Amino acid sequence: MNSHPLNGAFQPEELNSLQTIFDEITSRPWFPKCPKARNSFAKYLFETLPEKTFNAERHRSVVEASVRMFYAVE
Repeated sequence: MNSHPLNGAFQPEELNSLQTIFDEITSRPWFPKCPKARNSFAKYLFETLPEKTFNAERHRSVVEASVRMFYAVE
């Protein structure tokens, strides 16, 4: 998962993991349903998570904590 032929490119399995995290978090009741929040969160994922060291298990709790802090509508 950490061998990248191009700098700045996610591997397919990494994109699948990002999609899974995105889908799981945006389906939570506390996440806003508006498209603007979803787009902003997607941008956050790509800009924040380093492609060469991305690990879904390791980063998931950090991502969810950050997203809850900025997006939660509880």
